[in-house]
Amino acid sequence: MKVVVLVGGGHAHLHGIRQFIKNPRKDVQLVLISPAVHQYYSGMFSGFTEGVYGLDEIRIDLKRLTEKNGVAFYQDSICAIDPNARLLTGQSGETYPYDAVSFDIGSQTDSPEALKEFISPIKPNFHFPKQLMAFRKSAKPVIVGGGASGVELAFSTHAWRKRQQLPATVSLFSSGALLSAQGTAASKKIEAIARKKALPVFTDVQIENIDATSVTASNGTVYPQTDVLWLTGPKSPALFERSGMPVDQAGFLAVNETLQSPRFPEVFGAGDCVSISRFPDLAKNGVYAVRQGPILWDNLLNFLDRNPLASFTPQTRYVAILSTGGGEAFMTYGHWSMHGKFPWKLKQYIDSKFMKQFQSLYR
Repeated sequence: MKVVVLVGGGHAHLHGIRQFIKNPRKDVQLVLISPAVHQYYSGMFSGFTEGVYGLDEIRIDLKRLTEKNGVAFYQDSICAIDPNARLLTGQSGETYPYDAVSFDIGSQTDSPEALKEFISPIKPNFHFPKQLMAFRKSAKPVIVGGGASGVELAFSTHAWRKRQQLPATVSLFSSGALLSAQGTAASKKIEAIARKKALPVFTDVQIENIDATSVTASNGTVYPQTDVLWLTGPKSPALFERSGMPVDQAGFLAVNETLQSPRFPEVFGAGDCVSISRFPDLAKNGVYAVRQGPILWDNLLNFLDRNPLASFTPQTRYVAILSTGGGEAFMTYGHWSMHGKFPWKLKQYIDSKFMKQFQSLYR
């Protein structure tokens, strides 16, 4: 019996579990280790924040999913890897042997250490629901970060507060233009949408200090705050570097295009926690994690069977849809974009379909 351990319940691992349920192998024991019983789907965070979705609609019950379908589940956080002994150690003190292991544990928020006491953490993502329900009700909430996450949660919080007729709204701060990674045209359009919806946006503003009642920009301007979400970019989990695994310069698990460690071929990874050597600048994006799922699962089994492995090649363009609140969304594909009700309906369809394929396996 070969033991395959999946660490983390991310997009790519969920695909593998679903495939194992559809096509079980008697010679493979599949194990899932996750720090939380539920895996929350980030694509629906904005809808939850706005009040469109309830808690059970945005999460997958990993314990029920696995136990009902012949997969071993352990609620634990892996804190050490011994690749030579092929052994994982959890914070519980338990050890977990493996013949092949894969990591899909996401990333941490890259927030300044000195400011952490004033920042609400939403990663790992099981912190999200509690933090966002408190954040959206706060008197003067502030979001720092003009990327997709910051923009979407700002619009969603703004829409929820408007419907609740709260007196103040959320403020969004970005060190550059909004959605700068998607190009100038997308930045200009999303900033125009923010103005139309009366969402306070401060671009080209670097936040340098936070205290209990305010945030201070690099130009010395002080803005009031009662709660801060810091969403400026991903940071690697400390696990890989601490365990002596091959990592990139930022500490993310280094893998090749087969999603496999170059030094330890029985170690695989996918999603935001890895860096693919052939594509070092690949964005930390759930779209890629979903696409990596089929290749990762096939490669894990082919590794056990000593068969050739397939390579992952990221697509150059993909559809991205960000909720802008009030039943509208902003959709981009390359340089093309569209804003309105149709993108929001499409987003709802895609997200609901994604969730149902896993929730239906245990409900």
